[in-house]
Amino acid sequence: MRDHFQLFTKEKRAHYVSIRCDLNKENFVKSEDEAASFAQSIEVCEDLKELAKLKAKYLIIGIPEDIGVRANLGRAGASEAWESFLKFFLSLQQTSLNDVSRFCVLGNVTTKDLMLQAQNLVASSHKDRTQLSGLVKLLDQRVSEIASLIIASGKTPIVIGGGHNNSYPLLRASGYSVPVDSINIDAHTDLRATAGRHSGNGFSHAIQEGYLKSYYMIGIQENYLSQPMIDLMEQSDAIDYSPYDFENFEIQQEVLKAIKHVDTTNFALEIDMDVVAHFPSSAQAPVGYSFQELRNMMNGILKKASSFPKYIHICEAAPKYGYENQVGKALATLVNDLP
Repeated sequence: MRDHFQLFTKEKRAHYVSIRCDLNKENFVKSEDEAASFAQSIEVCEDLKELAKLKAKYLIIGIPEDIGVRANLGRAGASEAWESFLKFFLSLQQTSLNDVSRFCVLGNVTTKDLMLQAQNLVASSHKDRTQLSGLVKLLDQRVSEIASLIIASGKTPIVIGGGHNNSYPLLRASGYSVPVDSINIDAHTDLRATAGRHSGNGFSHAIQEGYLKSYYMIGIQENYLSQPMIDLMEQSDAIDYSPYDFENFEIQQEVLKAIKHVDTTNFALEIDMDVVAHFPSSAQAPVGYSFQELRNMMNGILKKASSFPKYIHICEAAPKYGYENQVGKALATLVNDLP
């Protein structure tokens, strides 16, 4: 496990501390006030064997990769979301209105070796795409291992991707003993054929292997649906969706439809950032929800659900396609919205 997961240590945390020096002093002596950011006090973990003893209920992990996206013929960039998130999440202010104690930044899945093997592979080549798929399978095991460990400790993984390929190992970790349900806020179903592994078939693999039971999607762009996907959904009462409807969209109605379809005592929440219009992501689109609508939808699901999700996975954000700091601030906002 240690070979495949890097803990976020106190030393790493210190790199994110930014102190505003007192301008009334000639030399830096102390901060200009008593303000404190998350970076100064957020909980970290020294030993993965001690997860159950952590005070935080949410353990945040990153998966800095875009191998699965590339294997799905998508554009790279999601590997940068984790660092972008950390920069802004750890700069949030710790106050009486914003308690950092609910969070622990646990660390990130080791992906550097896999990313190096993938860097010169081109998905348009059948041979290269096969190799990319093989690398995704190796990543699956790493993600599943740490997610299983967190869930077994009684904590909730908050996962910052990475590509949506990571839905499969997360669902496998959550539904290994008892299948889970899932709500996915996404423009795409990710129900492509289960040949190989990539970001487009995480849910279909989880369904096929018995880890995912009922599946509901919010925000599907119907023009992206293939006929095999339509046929699959028509043949299964366990799979349903709400299409993106820019004319007759009401957040609470969409939330209630999703809540009704799944068992919210045993479910996962997936958020693909390509559901937001113009948001820098692997499959950025000119149509979709606003970021505020996504926030309201996520919070509505959390309030209406019978219990908190087994995990929350926020994926496919790609900072390099947006304006400076856009992704980091957006992801930090979503995570900090958690109760």
